[in-house]
Amino acid sequence: MKNDLLVGIVLFSSALIHGLVGFAFATTALPLLSLVKSVKFSVPLLSLLSFVVNLATFLLMKEKEVTKIPLRFFVAIFFGVIIGVYGFKIASELTLRILLFIAILSYFIWEVGHHFTGKEEPYIQQINPEMFKSGKALGVAFIVGFLGGILYTPGPPIVIYFSLLRLKKDIFKATLQLIFMITALFTIINHTLQGNIAKETLYLFFINLPIVLLGLYLGQRLYRRLSTKAFYYLVNIFLLISAVLLLLKNISTGG
Repeated sequence: MKNDLLVGIVLFSSALIHGLVGFAFATTALPLLSLVKSVKFSVPLLSLLSFVVNLATFLLMKEKEVTKIPLRFFVAIFFGVIIGVYGFKIASELTLRILLFIAILSYFIWEVGHHFTGKEEPYIQQINPEMFKSGKALGVAFIVGFLGGILYTPGPPIVIYFSLLRLKKDIFKATLQLIFMITALFTIINHTLQGNIAKETLYLFFINLPIVLLGLYLGQRLYRRLSTKAFYYLVNIFLLISAVLLLLKNISTGG
């Protein structure tokens, strides 16, 4: 019972953050859930919840630009998910934790470096489909799928790519929701086929869904007050917190 309460608090807080910055639900929740549940249990649960979270956020955004993303981008995500879920099945708990830490910390290091060395550039107001057709974009899509399948933390690579593109915050957030929603769907299908979704997973999914949606709604209300620059700052802060929490967990458990 105590663990279920902690799970609920973690999921509510993570959903509120996701509503605020658009992508930190699983990235924030997984290190915290690993304090009371195993990573192998938490990833399928977060995949289920993330699909609903991203769908709800996408519908709230009402941003039409995201329909311009070409199909090949999602095909690359699909193949990444297949390999990622297979890796999830055979990887050890320690390996999964290390990969999660590296994924989060690498983005934070890149973003801090970019902040001090990069020049301030205008934000893009609309999506050009060509942004998602290059070899670099398809490589990012594959990594998004792989991280989604193995840890359901697809955020860091696509956030780096969108940061390079300098997308306006509404387009940034809405596009992430579509990409994450499809990644979650692919991941759920693959985890189901692999037998990774247990009865307890479904129980915690349904029991926590209302508070997750409440946290998401409150976060979305706060989001509307943010400037694009403040939005990017908050993204970086929450990523750093997640990475530190994961590192502390690894030290305390000895891996």
